[in-house]
Parts: sequence; C-alpha cells; structure tokens
Amino acid sequence: MEKRNNIKTSEEKLERFLDYRKGLSEEEKKMEAGLLLEEIKLINVNEAFTQVSSKINKHSNTWHTITVVTRIAASLTLPLFIVTLWLLFSHNKNKEQDNATYQEIQSPAGMRSHVVLPDGTDLWLNSESKIRYSIPFTSEYRQLSLTGEAYLRVIKNEKSPFIVNTESASVKVLGTQFNIKAYPEDQTLEVALKEGSIEFTGKFNDGKKATTHMIPNDFLSMNINTRQVRLENKNIDKYISWRKNIIIFDDTPMPEVARILERWYGVNVVIADKEIEKYRFTTTFENESLFRVLELLELSSPSIAIKYTPGKINQKSNIASSSTVTITKK
Repeated sequence: MEKRNNIKTSEEKLERFLDYRKGLSEEEKKMEAGLLLEEIKLINVNEAFTQVSSKINKHSNTWHTITVVTRIAASLTLPLFIVTLWLLFSHNKNKEQDNATYQEIQSPAGMRSHVVLPDGTDLWLNSESKIRYSIPFTSEYRQLSLTGEAYLRVIKNEKSPFIVNTESASVKVLGTQFNIKAYPEDQTLEVALKEGSIEFTGKFNDGKKATTHMIPNDFLSMNINTRQVRLENKNIDKYISWRKNIIIFDDTPMPEVARILERWYGVNVVIADKEIEKYRFTTTFENESLFRVLELLELSSPSIAIKYTPGKINQKSNIASSSTVTITKK
C-alpha cells in the first residue's frame, strides 16, 4: 500500500511539472535550462540513470509512472530528462527542499535597521523595507529578495556571488558597497555604487532585460513603466546618507520631499496646493526630529505653512492612525 502511495505521489509531481512547463515563456525555459545544467554539474549522470533503472526494475507498478514521464521526454534534452528522473527518485534531496526555511527581516515606517547577514555582510534597511533569504544562506550563490531600500557592504567571496533580487531587477556582486532602492509603489528603481563593481539586470513585464556594468560613483535609475535606464557617474552622497541618519535634499522637488518624510518619520504628508509641488529644496538634516525638520522647511520657504495633526487611537480596534502633516500656501 505504501509503495502504491509513493507511485501516486510521483505521478502527481510529474503532472504538476507538466502543467508548470506549459505556462513558461521561452525566456523562462532558457533560465530553467540554465539552472538544471548547473544541477547536472553536481550529478554523476551515469550513476543517476543506473539508480533510476534499478528502482524501475524493482517495482513493476512504476511502469505507469514511466509512461507519464515519457510525455515530457520529447520536449527535454537527454540530460534534462535524466535530471528530472533523478530529482523524482532522490527522496532525501526532496526532503531537504521541503524543509527549507527562510528568514525575513523588515523595518517598519519611521525606523531604520542594521543587520549582519550569516556571511558577515552588513546591511542597513530603510523604513518600510524588508528582505528575505533562505537558510542556510552561504552556498553557491548568496541570494536575498528586497522590497524597499537597503544599503549593503558585501563580504567578498569569489566562490559565492551575492545577488539581490527585486520585483523588477537583480544586482550581482562579489564584494562591494552599494545602495538599492526598489519600493513597489515607486515608478523608478535606483542603484548607487560606492565601492567595487556590480552587474545590474533590469527585468520587464514582457520578459525583456537590460544589463549593464557599474563602477564606483555610478548612479543608475530605471523607469519601470517606460523601460528607460539612465546611468551617470557623479556624487552619490545624497543617495546613501540615510544609513547614517542624514537626509540630504539637493534641489529636491516637493513630492519627493513628502515621500521621504513619510517613510522617514512614519507620517502622512498632504500637499494641499498643486502650486507647492513645483517647489524645490536644498538642505541637510542630521539626526533631526520631525518637528525640527518641519520648522526648518517652513522657514526656508516663507510662502508655505505646515500643520501637524497627531494620530488618534481607534477605541474599537485600539490601533493608532498615522499622524498627518499638511502643507498649504500662506
């Protein structure tokens, strides 16, 4: 009975595999093939085929399973076909994958965090940002996914490249210092490189990619909607100063000032007049409170007035609403 259950489970896995491959684009199939070819490097193909054949000979009831397997043989090369069989019958490896765990770290609105990753890499996480990585972390590739903004000082390991994945791009490095900003609500993704070099790959909805190599002081911005990628070499201090609790506004338009203040202090910022959106600010704040920043912004532009309204606690849910900063013309 147990053997039949195992056979049924194997058939279900193959059926799911077939359904999964039907939905893959040509680009995704190429990426899949690349990953499987990396697996082949770790597998003794002859030994794997012998093991599979041995299992087939021992269990006559597996012929139905093999019939299902042959449905995909026509669309896979022989090495990929053998890898598929090897993965199917490698129960120990499957158990390890099933038991894979992930570590998730997030920094809420109004807070910034500093963490040390398992490989020794220093990572600063800006407000409303999070990272996720598998455990163990150090392997052939050190990979993590990022939502939001992070500054990384990556420990160099030529045998294990470090990869940061976002929804619309990936950054591959060996050892370097860089900042990556990829908030899902923003239309622009930004990367600023301080030391070392990185390989940037932008990913678009239609499967196309944009790849470029970056050197120190390069600043890259990619518009998610228009696919435009802009790369320039310049002073990048204002893009990386946040990890030291410094805000640098350098001819920064008001809408961007508002977004920075919202994330930095965990408040809602309302620009009550469209004319104010044209204003630009150039100033630096270091370890300043929200009230001090609002006061200085108001002094720097006499034509605006700023009102702070504290959040209230909902008596039913006992949850406090965010405080609101309203900017109007005098």
